[in-house]
Amino acid sequence: ARAIVWNVKTSMKKLNLVCKLVRKAHVDAALLQLSLQPRKPARFVRKLIHEAKFNAAVQGMDPERLLVDEVRIGRASYLKRLEIKARGKTGVRRKPYCNIFVYVREIQPTDEFVQHSLKRKRPRWKRDIAEMKAGLRAQYAAQSRERRQALGGVSAE
Repeated sequence: ARAIVWNVKTSMKKLNLVCKLVRKAHVDAALLQLSLQPRKPARFVRKLIHEAKFNAAVQGMDPERLLVDEVRIGRASYLKRLEIKARGKTGVRRKPYCNIFVYVREIQPTDEFVQHSLKRKRPRWKRDIAEMKAGLRAQYAAQSRERRQALGGVSAE
């Protein structure tokens, strides 16, 4: 089942932040998550998931066993407005619009639920450095433990 809304007045970046939270989530959990979101685009996505849930019920699916399968967003048209600048100059201010597509389906036994958050992941190279430092620390601790045992000291274990 699906639901579509055209020409939502928001940018794709702002909308994608909200959509990340509900992709591959249970429909009721997604609705709860979006009802607690203070962001403006969350209202549009919440209404759309509600509509998709209703459409699925009309098609004969069980509303309690639905999964948000896919949330796609697409760029729509822009409104172009005049922006007045200093020294008599002008520019064009673009006001973006988006399209939202929500697809829901019934939960299968093999489905895995994904927890998303708005917190950004560390870049891969930073994670690699952290893993490397942790490995070096463990290696250094093992070497110092061996030295103490070789010198006849008592181990800390």
